[in-house]
Amino acid sequence: MRALGVLAARLQGTTAFPVLRDYRMVVRKLTERLQTRVADGLLESHVEALEKICGSLPWDASEHVGSHNDFNPRNVLFDGSRLWLIDWETAYRNDPLVDVAILADNFAPNPGLQDALLESWLGRAADAVLIQRLSAVRALTRLYYAGLLMAFVPSSSPVITDLSALTQDEFKRRISNGSLQSVAPETRIELAKMCLAGFLAIQ
Repeated sequence: MRALGVLAARLQGTTAFPVLRDYRMVVRKLTERLQTRVADGLLESHVEALEKICGSLPWDASEHVGSHNDFNPRNVLFDGSRLWLIDWETAYRNDPLVDVAILADNFAPNPGLQDALLESWLGRAADAVLIQRLSAVRALTRLYYAGLLMAFVPSSSPVITDLSALTQDEFKRRISNGSLQSVAPETRIELAKMCLAGFLAIQ
């Protein structure tokens, strides 16, 4: 966990990447597309919460840094001595907490690991203001991944009428017993539902 925090800090300490897009607007667009894939009104609470976040979250482009923007386990390799970060097609200048939020969601399932991640990334313990802001950015990243996952589901798939989500344990069990295949459309839908539920849970 500490090595991941150091890796994120090293990345953000490099020459800043180009400014390609506003992450908040990307999340908005993905959410708009997501609304076309689910029954009317099903995402009303998500849209309201998103607008609340975008309206209250401090967002200073002058403080943005080079960001990978997809710091998930598939993109982090370990060769026995060091970590490698791969798959850079979504990299651009972004709020520094976006990569940290994605790392926290994927690698830090408890407060102790999150604290270790933040301390190694910052070089000091995180204060309450940063932790509160991280929570808001984590919500954004969860909604982003929900929209991204559904973007890879064929448009011919039925409209989703139920957003009931599996727990992490249930999802792992269904992958293990073969009732969900790792790259199947229905698996992406289940993951998207989990991200949507996680977005609301963090409000």
